[in-house]
Amino acid sequence: MSARPPLPNLVVAGVQRAGTTSLHYLLASHPEVFFPERPQEIHFFDDDRAYARGLDAYRRLFRGWRGERWVGQTSPLYLFEPAVPERLHGALPEAKIVVVLREPVSRAYSHYWLEVRYGWERESFERALELEAERLEGGFDARRHFSYTARGRYAEQLERYFALFGRERVLVLLQDEMKNAPERVLERLGGFLDLDPAGFETQGGRVKHRNAALLPRWPALQRWARPIRERLPRFGYVVDGLNLERRSYPPMASGTRAALAERFAPEIDALEALTGVDASAWRTP
Repeated sequence: MSARPPLPNLVVAGVQRAGTTSLHYLLASHPEVFFPERPQEIHFFDDDRAYARGLDAYRRLFRGWRGERWVGQTSPLYLFEPAVPERLHGALPEAKIVVVLREPVSRAYSHYWLEVRYGWERESFERALELEAERLEGGFDARRHFSYTARGRYAEQLERYFALFGRERVLVLLQDEMKNAPERVLERLGGFLDLDPAGFETQGGRVKHRNAALLPRWPALQRWARPIRERLPRFGYVVDGLNLERRSYPPMASGTRAALAERFAPEIDALEALTGVDASAWRTP
């Protein structure tokens, strides 16, 4: 075995708030699949600052490899950021890409509450939607944190990958499948990667859910702590332990949900036409 770690041949490319973390750990549970323990999300091809460090810096993240057939990395931003597919293909042209998609209205709302949780968002959901287009002009951090509806344009994002990697190298899963038909997900992953589906670890036959909803008791404390968190991550963990509690999101206003459902209807049609997936359940409020 070479002492030099390999570059990945498996990429989990998103999307955020759709079960990407659950998919990451499901894949990593297989004895023939390797992911670095830290960081769980690798922002290399999506972050200009990281990408500028070069492939040698990227390769060093995979030093724990012990000869597994598949070497993977995960970033929930890779599907969304338009520069990523070309960069990824230039470095890893033979990689296989896996994405998991979620009904886009619920995904946008979950994304919003994640940004409240980490102190990035102070506006109401409705006001944040009004500001989204303007905010997205603000660069990488803005696109990462405020792209609530932009990330739901799945068809145009997948087309970039199909054009470079070919459809046969891109597997599209739905969050609905991971929740309601885990055995089908295991079979599809096994077939896509030529792995025995029995090698994936499940929780009583189901995909283990991760990243539960956590909301701050005092949102202002999260906003105050955010700049310090970026310099001192452990400080952020302490604040989160004191301030976050596990509870459901407040219900979305019915008018907001209806407006978003209407906005996303053509996007769902385009996704079904492009991929052949059945997203009909997404049309039901």
